[in-house]
Amino acid sequence: MIDSNKLHSAIKAIQDLIIEARNLAYLNQPTEKIADLLDGVEYLPGLILLQEDKTEWFESYLEEICTKYNYPGIMIRYHKGYTK
Repeated sequence: MIDSNKLHSAIKAIQDLIIEARNLAYLNQPTEKIADLLDGVEYLPGLILLQEDKTEWFESYLEEICTKYNYPGIMIRYHKGYTK
């Protein structure tokens, strides 16, 4: 699980990463790049579902993905809180 105050932002961040993966496909980027991004994204929902608090792990992994693929806006929105 992650901090309940951050759950909405976490789900929106995952959604944004999936949208970015789709954009890579539309831009005809190599399938290996898209698959690598999605391999990272698929780990995030599992952290939300665990019984113990994994907020720090979630944030660390999200930051790693956003840094690797140059999506700073997703990290900024996560920390600011997405509007509901």
